[in-house]
Amino acid sequence: MLKYRPEIDGLRTIAVLSVLFYHAELFISGHQLFRGGFLGVDIFFVISGYLITSIILKETAGEGFSFARFYERRARRLLPALIVVLIVTTLAAVIILGPRALKEYAGSLISSLFFTSNIWFWLQDAYTAEPSRLKPLLHTWTLSVEEQFYIFFPILVMLVVKVRRDYLLPLLVMVFLASLQLAQIGSEHFPEANFYLIPTRAWELMAGALLAKIDLEYGRKSHPALTFTMPMLGLGLIVGPMLLFHHGLPHPSYYTLIPVIGTVLILRFASPGELVTDVLSSKPMVWGGLISYSLYLWHYPLFALARVEFGALSLTMTLGLLALSGGLAIASYRWIETPFRNRQTMPLKAFAAVSGALIVLLLLANALIFKLEGRVRVWEEGVYHFSQGEIEAGRNARFDILSERCVRVGWDVCDEPIANRRNILIVGDSHVPDALNALDVIFPRAHMMQSSLGGCPVSQDIRALVRPTHPDLAECEALNRERFDPASLDAVDMVVISYLGDWYGPEDLEPYLQFLTDNTDAPVVLFGNYIHLNADMPELLMSPEGLAALEGHTRSRFLYEDENRALAERYGVIYVSKKEALCAGDECPLFAEGEPFTWDQHHLSLPFARRLGQAIAEDLRPLLSD
Repeated sequence: MLKYRPEIDGLRTIAVLSVLFYHAELFISGHQLFRGGFLGVDIFFVISGYLITSIILKETAGEGFSFARFYERRARRLLPALIVVLIVTTLAAVIILGPRALKEYAGSLISSLFFTSNIWFWLQDAYTAEPSRLKPLLHTWTLSVEEQFYIFFPILVMLVVKVRRDYLLPLLVMVFLASLQLAQIGSEHFPEANFYLIPTRAWELMAGALLAKIDLEYGRKSHPALTFTMPMLGLGLIVGPMLLFHHGLPHPSYYTLIPVIGTVLILRFASPGELVTDVLSSKPMVWGGLISYSLYLWHYPLFALARVEFGALSLTMTLGLLALSGGLAIASYRWIETPFRNRQTMPLKAFAAVSGALIVLLLLANALIFKLEGRVRVWEEGVYHFSQGEIEAGRNARFDILSERCVRVGWDVCDEPIANRRNILIVGDSHVPDALNALDVIFPRAHMMQSSLGGCPVSQDIRALVRPTHPDLAECEALNRERFDPASLDAVDMVVISYLGDWYGPEDLEPYLQFLTDNTDAPVVLFGNYIHLNADMPELLMSPEGLAALEGHTRSRFLYEDENRALAERYGVIYVSKKEALCAGDECPLFAEGEPFTWDQHHLSLPFARRLGQAIAEDLRPLLSD
């Protein structure tokens, strides 16, 4: 039996609060609190590796390790609270989520019950799936990683112990080093898989496992100076990155070693009477650790569903959700976790029967939701409904690909050419992201450079085109000086022009096309126009007229289509006609992946832009060897 160490519960409190505050997105003077709070998950992994390995090794050395007893304890620890959270979240999701999001939710729930949600979220198309902040069960990926560890690790340890016990420590070291190196490589080359999958997370679990093995072999006695200094150093290595790291840093990677080492130092050197240990062992910190699992389970669905329903959350609402998360966690710990762990209160047969029945019910219900494509609210059939959160997320999603590409490249060089890459320069106004989202489908490995500013078309005399009250007039003038500088075309393999064809006509574009003709041999692509509304599309769809409301609020369809085509022919430019690419005669699509073609009046939604990319890929791909 493991000796209880209250400071470990204190560590859990730090871990869960850091994750909680990170997801709450609290800001002070424009700076996010705990912007590296996602590292709390890594602390949990180290603790799990330490405790599980300690249990296995001590039982092996004592009365003998029992797989049945081990998995029963794990099930009693994890399943009851998880099942209740899933039931409540499913009921709320049916009421709040739209069909596409509800279908995605059902898939994530089924995968979470099979402890494969980390694989589910990894395999999802990041550009057509719901934004991460709006996925109620996204946080279950960590449970899947831990369960996969619980399933395979005891088997591995027992096999090694039976064959040659002294091989265990070298094996743990090799797994640790191999997984850490894979994580570093993955952070650069396959970041999504690196984040979600156990091969690149195993080293964090192995850090705890190694410490457990060392503790068992050599004991926890240490020099008084180390006992005094190491926990303080460890706490600094944990809290510092939580305050200073951000999601743009490669993770997990060598950077993640910092909080992992900090956790190991506290686990190794914590001792009663030392300041950090006493703080972590205090009643409030221990209590936070006891409810940490339920707190982790409840908080994310609450925040995700609130953002779907209300959009951006006010400070008052955020604080209310934090309080509600705490209240539900306390209730869940007292009336769900505690009784179900007690074999006297809940015998194994009763536990298995209740848990099994509820799991089957959840699986059947969500399989039906998935089969029905999320269209289960028959009372709303035929009526368009978008929550403010969906609208806001749809509008923000236009920038997801740009943000991911720039995080990988580094914002300081995102708009500069990169050696040994095919460089595509996209020039225009706020429609540049539309072209980027389409081109990403065709040239996924090319480097996308953008020369863009809202309401700032290409012109040598911009003051003749925009009003003197233009909010970014000085920036627009400076940008256009750069655009007409031949140096802006250095190392550029393709130039793409994407702008709002409305107040700015094809004739205004001629000077730039002439400039390109004189200064580059790279192919030039001009994107045409689609449908331009005079009111936001979600509002029109939610009006009593529904889809019919678009007819009376269409400002233009394919404006300057013939003029743009003629201009492209005159200057030897490749013209992308959105009408020809997407429409069948007069019938033009208005939705893609369940989303409207625009979340405002004319900017293309991300799924629709990617649909455009698929439609034009065959014509554009030969222009650039990617």
